[in-house]
Amino acid sequence: MKNMNVAHSSDEAEHNPGFAERLAVALKRKGARQNALAHYAECTQQAVSKWLKGHQVPRDKTLMLVAEFLNVTPEYLKFGPSAPLPELPMMLTYVTAAEAELLTRYRESSEKGKRQLWISSQHAEKLAAVDLPKKGISTD
Repeated sequence: MKNMNVAHSSDEAEHNPGFAERLAVALKRKGARQNALAHYAECTQQAVSKWLKGHQVPRDKTLMLVAEFLNVTPEYLKFGPSAPLPELPMMLTYVTAAEAELLTRYRESSEKGKRQLWISSQHAEKLAAVDLPKKGISTD
């Protein structure tokens, strides 16, 4: 069933000309196709095409799905990098710099890369932190 909460009028897209560009960059960075985004966001490929051309922008519920699929925030898509940062969940406040970098790289990797990392982690030796190599890793 297709999502009826798909797009705002072209007037809003005219007020937000960078949306289409940020969407295109995030889609390319993920290495995904328009049809995969459409499937995930429960909308049509035509809707995604209109977003990428700057004719429309997705409504809130769909925007949340688009952002989730692309591993970015809805605020980033709508307003750009100067968007206010959302409040971080409590668990993220205890992540070290190295862990944050690993999470970021994981989120930015392709689906194939994520699967390979997951498989590797399942077969990796469980080493104590003192046994891990220190080269290039910050433990801030």
